[in-house]
Amino acid sequence: MMSKPETHGDEHLAGFHAVVLNGLPEAVIVSTPAGEITFVNRATERLLGYPASEVTGQPITMLVPRDPGRRADPVKWLSRWADEPDSEQSRFLDLTARRKDGVDLLVDVRVRHGTIEGQDRYFITVLDNTVLRRDQAVAREASLRAARILMVAEDAIVSINANHRIVFFNPAAERMFGYTAESVTGQPLDILMPPDLRQGHEEHIARFRRAKDASRMMSDRTRVQGLRRNGQVFPVEATITKIDVGGVLTFTAHIRDASPHQASPNQASPNQD
Repeated sequence: MMSKPETHGDEHLAGFHAVVLNGLPEAVIVSTPAGEITFVNRATERLLGYPASEVTGQPITMLVPRDPGRRADPVKWLSRWADEPDSEQSRFLDLTARRKDGVDLLVDVRVRHGTIEGQDRYFITVLDNTVLRRDQAVAREASLRAARILMVAEDAIVSINANHRIVFFNPAAERMFGYTAESVTGQPLDILMPPDLRQGHEEHIARFRRAKDASRMMSDRTRVQGLRRNGQVFPVEATITKIDVGGVLTFTAHIRDASPHQASPNQASPNQD
């Protein structure tokens, strides 16, 4: 007679169900609505370092302690989330789990509400996202540093989207063109150039979009002039760069005033009206 498969808990998860759950690479925890752990699979044992025998019957807070930065404790949080619609339950939310050796892990958690032999249970999937979240934090820092550099750059820097609408306008661009960033964001790039150059510039951008090179000097292909808010036309030197991030194309121009005598700060100061 074949022996029963080990169930790692008191849920009578025999046969096929025990094999499937213990074979999953993801950590799975089953608890009562009150937060008592009734089952953990082998992936949970490997992730958190506890054998099932030590956590079965213990509160879920043993594995996911209350975070001082959160108002609700994990049990109330899981209870609320388990009752959300399916479209919401598909989301993973972030918590901090604690290993047996005391090391905290940044984890993503998803909870589903179900029943086993008529008893309400929460089925909790836990993913270790420590490395991913660390990489995301590094990327955010790098992006913030880059943004700060652009904000203090001496060159005017103007970015537009694929529809030629302005999405970034640094302080040097404000001083050069006489507009505030707020007033030009979302506006067509045309407002920064004389009317007789607008069509040619759009054609230039279209060719650049199809080209393989990632950047080029705009003055190499066409005459480039800027138009200040006060109506003054002035020559500029500009380098344009294109970046595709996740299928979203952005063009960024680094612009220098090429006038023999550049306008004084008062002549082209941003108008706050």
